[in-house]
Amino acid sequence: MQSCALCTLARTVSGSKGITLRLKASGTIPVEVDGILPETVLGLSVNEICALKIHAGKDVVELGEVFDVTVDGNEALIFEGDLKHVKHIGENMTWGLVIVNGDAGMHLAQHMKGGTLVVNGNLEPRCCCEMSGGTVIVNGNAKAMLGSPLPGNNKGMRGGFIAVFGSVGSRAGEGMRRGLIAVSGDAGDFAGANMIAGTMVVFGKMGLNAGGGMKRGSIVSLGGTERVLPTFLYSCLYTPVYLKLYLKYLSDLGFAVTKEMLNGPYRRYAGDMSALGKGEILILDKP
Repeated sequence: MQSCALCTLARTVSGSKGITLRLKASGTIPVEVDGILPETVLGLSVNEICALKIHAGKDVVELGEVFDVTVDGNEALIFEGDLKHVKHIGENMTWGLVIVNGDAGMHLAQHMKGGTLVVNGNLEPRCCCEMSGGTVIVNGNAKAMLGSPLPGNNKGMRGGFIAVFGSVGSRAGEGMRRGLIAVSGDAGDFAGANMIAGTMVVFGKMGLNAGGGMKRGSIVSLGGTERVLPTFLYSCLYTPVYLKLYLKYLSDLGFAVTKEMLNGPYRRYAGDMSALGKGEILILDKP
């Protein structure tokens, strides 16, 4: 399903002009681009951008040694190439538009606070960790721990919106505090584990042990799951009115929402009773 909102976004992104950073050569040496953001580079000349410092392995190098830089506008910051080893894209971003044409490395959108980040490819693990605002759109798959806490912390995503037009790996939404994660494909095991609040909607099949240790929040499974943890108690079969608002919003963004999803009954499970127990898992009841 393609909507006017999604088509408008696609036209805006595909026609955006700005600063393009094209990776010169892909490899296994990690490149860290934290600090290379719309708020720091838009308006600079090519020479000024090339002189910015980034990390390549253990070395601090000039950005121009790693990326070819072109400037043809100020609408967006665009990364291109095989970027699986390019980390921290969009970290601490507060405004503007970042477009990634290719697969992206770890820690993308970490601590993101605002703006829009579009990835036309797949994500490595630990992306969108502890983001508190903004929108991340992934036109591909995301690996484990999307929107999770960083090691040593217990709070993951604190706000904002993550839309994945593909599948996600295990522990997506772990420790989620606020915000919305929507996944058009499947979700791995332990989705929403230790969730504190927020909403996660999975259009495909949900993995095992979803919501383990969750205190509050909602996990919605539209494609079903093999097993719900025994620490979740079955409550009732009903049609949540609030869920229609979420689904209509997601439909406008291009998610394939059916009449069955809008009007069909859902099985509600309350839990996790081993934690605070005020969360819920909603599973579309299919005939």
